[in-house]
Amino acid sequence: MRTEAEAAGPPLEPGDFVQLPVPIIQQLYHWDCGLACSRMVLRYLGQLDDSEFERALQELQLTRSIWTIDLAYLMHHFGVRHRFCTQTLGVDKGYKNQSFYRKHFDTEETRVNQLFAQAKACKVLVEKCRNVQHQRQ
Repeated sequence: MRTEAEAAGPPLEPGDFVQLPVPIIQQLYHWDCGLACSRMVLRYLGQLDDSEFERALQELQLTRSIWTIDLAYLMHHFGVRHRFCTQTLGVDKGYKNQSFYRKHFDTEETRVNQLFAQAKACKVLVEKCRNVQHQRQ
């Protein structure tokens, strides 16, 4: 197991990072962290109109069960160029027994897997990526 100091890596030098003035938008519920993050990105990009956002949620049928693939479709809906990198193309069965997912996992599994299957046709860029650590040159 890595120590906190090892995880932090070497100290950052000027130019190693970019700090952006992304507005802070709090979650409304315990389950909507992805939606709050999406709102922050869209507001930073100047593309957030609250009523448009709510309409998009209805159109994409995003309710209380939001998966990362849903957020990729949401960003696409607003014309945000992005690439969704994931270790699993489809539902990770490891979530099945977690309390948050347990109640609706079976129906969500079908829906989420369909989103992955339709992503290319819908022009939502999804790639299977391994967890790669960036090393300083």
